[in-house]
Amino acid sequence: MRKFLAPLLAALALSACVASDASMQVAPAVRDIAVQRMRFAVEAVCLNNRTRSAQDRAARALGFPIRERQNGATVFVNPNTLTFLRIGPVDAQTYGRPDGQRGVVRAGTGCSVGSPAVGIRTANQIVGEILSPRLVEGAPITARPLGAGVNAAGGNGFFFRDLAVTMPLANTSFSDGEGGQTQTFTHPVILIIHQ
Repeated sequence: MRKFLAPLLAALALSACVASDASMQVAPAVRDIAVQRMRFAVEAVCLNNRTRSAQDRAARALGFPIRERQNGATVFVNPNTLTFLRIGPVDAQTYGRPDGQRGVVRAGTGCSVGSPAVGIRTANQIVGEILSPRLVEGAPITARPLGAGVNAAGGNGFFFRDLAVTMPLANTSFSDGEGGQTQTFTHPVILIIHQ
């Protein structure tokens, strides 16, 4: 494990280099609020709660103004902070292990948080901020690393025996209400899967 821990910590440290790369350009203060709310929701709802019911309770406690059901998932949206949280089914995920083999995270329930105001570099930074202390302290949730990597979009993925943290892309659309024009933004979400 020690051999794997050093490169994992190095990858997390490198993800701290941040510049705005979000597809939706907003004022710096709005972006900062979205980053703060994303980080808090990922940790307070997705990471600290292992079951869907516990995640749902924690999400409700955050007071998102919009709550909808979509394709078997519950989606919480806060248009004021440009953040959303989704709890529901996720597909199986694969990753490269240090021994060169492919690992698989089985399909199940995932918890993801995202914002069109937050790009891939900033999302990587958030993951680094929430995982680094747990790795250094030897927290049980990160005690058994299995693999790490980067997806095609540049999002870091970290895989442990009991936890997977990945960064798939999502599309968020906004309508202008008056003219009916819709604009879609592609952005990363931080996806937590407890195994």
